[in-house]
Amino acid sequence: MMIFVPLSRAEARSLRDGDIGCSSDWVGQMGTPALMAAHDLEADMTEDADYTALRYAGIRALMATHDALRLVAAIDVPAADLSIKSSDPYGEARASRIRWSLVTALFADEPATAPVVAEARATLTSGASIADALDNPAVLTLADEYDLLWFAPAELDSLED
Repeated sequence: MMIFVPLSRAEARSLRDGDIGCSSDWVGQMGTPALMAAHDLEADMTEDADYTALRYAGIRALMATHDALRLVAAIDVPAADLSIKSSDPYGEARASRIRWSLVTALFADEPATAPVVAEARATLTSGASIADALDNPAVLTLADEYDLLWFAPAELDSLED
């Protein structure tokens, strides 16, 4: 099952190098039944659900990391290693026992987006939730106007911090 997990560049490199992962509990977003219901998505609309979960993971990256550019890993995790927050309309889930070989793609901001990321992050208060962030005009501008770009996992070292 696909989960989108925000990571710092250092966390991603540590996961790739085997320094962290298996014993960690990673919070991310996925196309859960609650997310699909909240967005009126039918069961066959899994791509739309994944895109929506990725968008929310990009917002979570503002709160979970401090890199100048956001990074989200798409990780294909076995269902047994997932814990889904069943009522969360933003698709919150936790994954355990992840490893780099399960990463199917990376999503990151293009370098020119750094000032917009910094502005959005600066407007968030400590402990903000995704719901709080969605009420923030700077975060909405980032989420609506600056899509995260797709990269292969092998491209991690070429992504700017």
